[in-house]
Amino acid sequence: MIRVVCADAQRERKRDAEVVIEISVTSRGSVSEEDKRLARERLSRLDRFVPDPVLAAQVMLRDERNPSLERPARAEAELDVNGRLVCGRVAAPTMPQAIADLDAALTRQLKDFVERRERRQRQASQPEPGQWRHGSWSAPRPSYFQRPPDERELVRRKTFAVRPLQPPQAVTEMLDLDHDFYLFHDASTDIDAVVYRRDDGYVGLIEPPGAQRPEGASMEGIVSETSRFGEPIALEAAIAEMNVLSHRFMFFLDAGTGRGNVIYMRYDGHYGLIEPAD
Repeated sequence: MIRVVCADAQRERKRDAEVVIEISVTSRGSVSEEDKRLARERLSRLDRFVPDPVLAAQVMLRDERNPSLERPARAEAELDVNGRLVCGRVAAPTMPQAIADLDAALTRQLKDFVERRERRQRQASQPEPGQWRHGSWSAPRPSYFQRPPDERELVRRKTFAVRPLQPPQAVTEMLDLDHDFYLFHDASTDIDAVVYRRDDGYVGLIEPPGAQRPEGASMEGIVSETSRFGEPIALEAAIAEMNVLSHRFMFFLDAGTGRGNVIYMRYDGHYGLIEPAD
């Protein structure tokens, strides 16, 4: 839990220093000045939830104006929390409601951010060189060794039980472990999927083509994507694809088991494989 005494002390220091969040609000469609003012007002209070300074906030308000949409008001934000991005994305029937929902979503993420960091500070972990651990916090990441494709080998296979999770829960697990990606079994669709840190600061969800998500399932702040492979492939084909693309990781359905696998680039330039247990 958040340490209230520390948070109170930090708020006192911020008030004494007159710290002000730089908030940039842009809009598309019919967004009123009152809605923009409301967004600035709500987000200017978010720094009270974290001891780190919130350096800036970028907000986008969009009114889709599409009769077929039940929630045409969209609100997105990126917070720079002392160099680390915290993102939120919501949709609602009205813009004031979207702003309120965005405020609530960012508040939850900031509180989670503080709690995760405190947990990590209490943990100790010394992974082996090049090792990616699914289940423990990882130490600061070294640089990747740029090994030529013809020298790469699959040097580690890791099998584990994938428990059903909702995508936001999988994101929390990924952030708790400070990993770049997290393989899980999606409780909403009953298929394997992977969440990962995108280069734009958002979190992506990669799932097989044809995944049917129930109406109203929570996807707060998550960008949905479809796997590059339309059908299951063999591990050898996945390795060949990685040799060409040299991606950090690649999600695919294994042709032999039909389950989701992740092949990833280790820091030593070789490959590792994450696959679910039978």
